[in-house]
Amino acid sequence: MGYGDYSGKTQNEYIFSILLEFLGLTFFSFLMGSITSIFSTSDNFDDLIEQKLDSLDMWIKKIEKSNKPFHIQPTLYNDIRKYVEQAFLYDFNLVIEEFSFYQQITPKMQTDLIQNTRVFQEFERSFNHFFDECERGFTNELIINMFCRIFQQNRVVISYKSNVKEMFFIRQGIVQVFNNDNDEKEKDKTILYLPKYSYFGDYQILCKLKSNLVFKTLSKEHAKRKSHSIDFIPDILFMCVSKERLLQLCSLFPQTAENIKRKSLERRQRFMQQKNTNSKAADR
Repeated sequence: MGYGDYSGKTQNEYIFSILLEFLGLTFFSFLMGSITSIFSTSDNFDDLIEQKLDSLDMWIKKIEKSNKPFHIQPTLYNDIRKYVEQAFLYDFNLVIEEFSFYQQITPKMQTDLIQNTRVFQEFERSFNHFFDECERGFTNELIINMFCRIFQQNRVVISYKSNVKEMFFIRQGIVQVFNNDNDEKEKDKTILYLPKYSYFGDYQILCKLKSNLVFKTLSKEHAKRKSHSIDFIPDILFMCVSKERLLQLCSLFPQTAENIKRKSLERRQRFMQQKNTNSKAADR
């Protein structure tokens, strides 16, 4: 051992010394490899996005290969890539889809992660009017299970008499609420506008009802009526949670479920009051 001050005398001691030497070399190699990876790795969130986009390229190439001799137009390809990239950038669900570590850490660590990660922190603060009466565990799980959806202007998000499959949080843009598609007199009349940091779809999911309203992204025509200086409307960006996941969390956190259902009923009453006010004004 060391400089030879201590050495084996018997066969068993020789064998022990050899095994100890190999064990030391193995541990040293592992330690050096770990330290090297810390300083040389390029695996970060941007790289994860690039990996996803590389997979998208492969998918498009497979489509083109099966559709020869036709090819996807460059403009369409660029649009698809742009939308997918934006969706990944805002997709909270990537954290648990790509890494299993989140579910392995303690609830307190999960809370610390949500509250100290800038993108999660900003989202929770922006929608504090929804989360203020939610239990901490519900908030953590809801945020980490969210995914991004991007809509262009003048697109229907929830149609009349449809089953609502997702709850929507407006992160960018404006949503118009209409009476319904079958009322020829009122179908083009906006009941109200839902601005940035509003949310919808909760009432229909929690009460297990079909939508009797139409939710649509703001059109350029309606935007000009509100402000004559608008020439360009950015895409409307939603953070969403699936109906199944929302109901599952409500079953796990009954007190929170009761609170958000009560709030959804209160908001629904305001929606219907606005709807009735507009209908009366139109009849005069």
